Amino acid sequence: MNTQNQSREFEGSIFEFLFSLFDGHHIQSVLVGGYALIANKVQRMTFDIDFLITAEECAAIEPDLLKAGYSVFNRQDAFVQFKNERPGFRDLDFLIGDVHTKMQLISHGKQVTIAGKSFVVPSPLHLIAMKLHSISGNNKRELKDFPDIVQIMVANEIRVDDKDVVALFKKYHQMELYERVLKTIGAQHG
Repeated sequence: MNTQNQSREFEGSIFEFLFSLFDGHHIQSVLVGGYALIANKVQRMTFDIDFLITAEECAAIEPDLLKAGYSVFNRQDAFVQFKNERPGFRDLDFLIGDVHTKMQLISHGKQVTIAGKSFVVPSPLHLIAMKLHSISGNNKRELKDFPDIVQIMVANEIRVDDKDVVALFKKYHQMELYERVLKTIGAQHG
């Protein structure tokens, strides 16, 4: 591939590239991470772009990502991180989920437009569930995820005593954290 064609092929936003990549492989992805928080009214500075897809979908797009100059930075069962040194190409993190989880996020999520392309982000409650799942698997995540949970709830006017919220904290065995959220949000609105 000559350099002139290569630069023309990837002109525009990284989101245009990603949309084209997913569309070309018939992949329904879920935009998660910082961009999903922003789409759900939480102010966030983010440097990478996070998606949830299945392991099979990640394997299908990996050759195209490598061809575009990405390299695998970190590979675990639950995620794959790609880095790219080319200008305009942001680091990409792919959370690996099962089809059922992904479809639940899509069916309850909402469409957002970035760079003229449509992406699905999780609902506020699903974002909270993802944060609680993360914390339950790694207590060190609480420092980052606790403020996000509080901000999601405040920005989206989600009541702490809502039965669905309480059920999420119970499901992930985080009732101590729930009490902290209750105190924090109560203090903000008291």
